[in-house]
Amino acid sequence: MLREWQKRCIKQVLERYQHQPDALVLATPGSGKTIMASYVAKALLDERKVDYVICFSPSKVVCHSIQKTFRHTLKRPFNGQLGALGTSLTYHSMANINELLSNLSLSRVLVIFDEIHHCAGDGESPSNTWGIQLLSTIQKLATYTLSLTGTPWRTDTLPIPLARYSDPEGNIQCDFSYGLNEAINDSVCRVPFITAIDTDQVMVRKGHESKTYQNISELLESGDVSYRMILKQPEVITYMLSLSIQKLDKLRTNSPNSGGLIVASSYQHALQIQSILYGHFGKEATLVSYRLDDSPELINRFREDTSEWIISIAMISEGTDIPRLQVCCNLTDVTTELYFRQILGRVLRMTNSQTIIGYMFILAEPNLLDYAERLNETIPGSYNYQKTERLLDSLDTSNFTNINQNSDLHKISLESDISLGDITLNDDQEFVGCASLTMFTMSSFKSRIISYHL
Repeated sequence: MLREWQKRCIKQVLERYQHQPDALVLATPGSGKTIMASYVAKALLDERKVDYVICFSPSKVVCHSIQKTFRHTLKRPFNGQLGALGTSLTYHSMANINELLSNLSLSRVLVIFDEIHHCAGDGESPSNTWGIQLLSTIQKLATYTLSLTGTPWRTDTLPIPLARYSDPEGNIQCDFSYGLNEAINDSVCRVPFITAIDTDQVMVRKGHESKTYQNISELLESGDVSYRMILKQPEVITYMLSLSIQKLDKLRTNSPNSGGLIVASSYQHALQIQSILYGHFGKEATLVSYRLDDSPELINRFREDTSEWIISIAMISEGTDIPRLQVCCNLTDVTTELYFRQILGRVLRMTNSQTIIGYMFILAEPNLLDYAERLNETIPGSYNYQKTERLLDSLDTSNFTNINQNSDLHKISLESDISLGDITLNDDQEFVGCASLTMFTMSSFKSRIISYHL
């Protein structure tokens, strides 16, 4: 059964296709973009306007979820094999699809870009040159394109491919928008309830010198301690976990399958959290990371079972559908607004058997506090793109088909707004410049509630 917003969106997208081949849909994380997109594909296939559908997404986990959804909606295989109506691929697999593009050159194709903000659209940044050229090639192949996003901006403010921007304001122009306010009013998403944890006193000792700070913001502003160092403090982890566990335990008394997500900064940090979770609280947790080959299977197993906790390093964020998640303990050192909203979206998916509130626990890092306080803004104004020329106009793709897989260009990958390399930095790296640090203690904690008001 489609939701009302999905029906309206499908109608508007199909109407746009009568005049333009490209459509961009903004729908708040957790609202059901993939299902909506599958029905757009079904309508175009039923009307014989396309022959084939290709979906691109940022990860294997999301890729498999899309395949499952489209197979269910279309009642046909969606694995790219003989008899299938389409295929679901990751953005990184674009490097190896020349044969697919050649095979479909005479076909009518709908191309769907999930979380399109992973790609930048001006072709100037070395990390995005390869991506935008390939997107340009795919755009020429596609009869129609459908771009999906819950956070239509990039922290680097580069433009999103296939998007239109107002001039000179630089506001992105979406063909359909469905924000968090509407989703909460429609009982599509839960109400966010965010608890920010601060400290009353922090003591930092360097050599023979000691300093005292009254809160996390003051500590970070001093430069004596990095945010990542705070996140690794055992007392911080223990306190954050205690609040998160208390909340999840209470929720599970009425909804036994409610789950909790802990987002870590690195693999070693995740192991530290897992050790404290079990050693101090007697709680077991599934750990998923790009380092572990079986992580997609572990995520799928967690989605279907009733276990309590899963710890993730950059794997459960955008598009990962685990509706039973209701509590998030945010311990990642990635402090971009895009990542913050995508993580929060994991606990906002509404279910019939759980409460209408999704809970997140964060530290009172100044950026995170700002993000939490402006959740009512669908597109924060600080990410406007200052447009200088039309997207793709200056791209030369005439030599693209001659690029071989050993070239430097082939090695350039589409960057998300968060680089996995940044998330999995060496655990000793944050101590650069802090060699004389001998003691760092946080005495007591206090909570600040940031509740969401429509």
